[in-house]
Amino acid sequence: MYAIPNLLFADRQGNIYDHPHLKMTVRSENYNFVPYEIELIELPPCSRLYFVPGTHPVAYNPHTAGMETFTGGYAVSAFLDPGFLRLFLPAYVKNVEEVLPLYAYTAVGWLNDKFVVPALKVDDDSKWNPANFDYTDGFKPTVDRMIEKYPDNRLYGQLATCALEYHCTAAKNAFIGRWECPLPTSPTCNSRCMGCISKQDDKRITAPQDRIKFVPTPEEIAQVALNHYEVAEEPIVSFGQGCEGDPITVADTIAKAIKIIKAQAPELTVNFNSNCSNPEKMKMIFDAGVDSIRVSLNSVVQSTYDAYYNPVGYTLDDVLKSIELANRYNVYTSLNFLTMPGVNDRESEANTLVDFLDAYKIDLIQLRNLNIDPDFLFARMKFKKEEILGLKNLLKLIRKKHKSMKFGYFNRTRENFHKDFGLPDLKRRPK
Repeated sequence: MYAIPNLLFADRQGNIYDHPHLKMTVRSENYNFVPYEIELIELPPCSRLYFVPGTHPVAYNPHTAGMETFTGGYAVSAFLDPGFLRLFLPAYVKNVEEVLPLYAYTAVGWLNDKFVVPALKVDDDSKWNPANFDYTDGFKPTVDRMIEKYPDNRLYGQLATCALEYHCTAAKNAFIGRWECPLPTSPTCNSRCMGCISKQDDKRITAPQDRIKFVPTPEEIAQVALNHYEVAEEPIVSFGQGCEGDPITVADTIAKAIKIIKAQAPELTVNFNSNCSNPEKMKMIFDAGVDSIRVSLNSVVQSTYDAYYNPVGYTLDDVLKSIELANRYNVYTSLNFLTMPGVNDRESEANTLVDFLDAYKIDLIQLRNLNIDPDFLFARMKFKKEEILGLKNLLKLIRKKHKSMKFGYFNRTRENFHKDFGLPDLKRRPK
């Protein structure tokens, strides 16, 4: 018999305890079960634990060999380090009707004097280790000096807010002068994502940050990008951030900025994170010289995509046309694949995803844990009953059909397209 972790629960003050005999259970969609030990890893070092208010955990009772709700405390969840894929949700029942905050809820238990989670490491890029961003109070003067140096550049002001108030790691890079630098540009979006972190129409959900309120000029954008290129190690600049809508809506401005950047720094990696919902605007971005794109997707099944993204004025077919166009331009193409146990690992979803990967060239699947209340999401999806493979088995299925497929979590520079994944140098083939 394999070892089963003890159940964790929390009191009203947030203190966490392990139960003396009740055992951990996990959840996928609306199914609760006991995880296998092989599916568990020690809690990554910079992960956070928190209790889930208004809930009671579901436990396995080895004395009765059955499931039961433990009413003596709140459910406990983990928020994983970047680079780790959540395999299962915490199992709990709600005793309130409230929608939970926009976190990535992950099951957690106690085994052999350690916290354990059902998770898989999918990227080990040390540049994004949270410990590298644990700055002291000395960081604010660094930001202030940059703002004083470029008082007329509104984009630096936005990045200062992101770095100091939202603790955005990429925004901090803009002032430290290293690695990936964000370039937020768009106050508008043509999606109404259920889990949007910058704007929520549903009054039950609070967006954790405000969206940028202006469109920077091409010159403001280029100044930030070129300054970063001058000083940063392994520099990359990226459009499409959490503090904005979707950059596809200001593609004209971005295309002009990219042309300025590429004229002065042709080797700088320029990345475009977007829903890629307009092939004509994407062509402008490709013609301007973008190096890579990251396409935001939660599914390639139309009904699942629509339920989450609520697209306005476009369809999933438009997104697919943009990917096809990226393939013709030989632009490095990643998926920003928003995963949820019980959604992406359903048999129908898995089969459709494999068919999609047969039809399009995808260089990297960035596996992200979707931040959303699972019950809120599942109520919108309304799936039919079918087999759930598990996310780990989904990745095995993809690798079985596409042996060279790469999984990860972070964006790459032009140099690392080849170094990390054995890909040839980019040679543009515009059509």
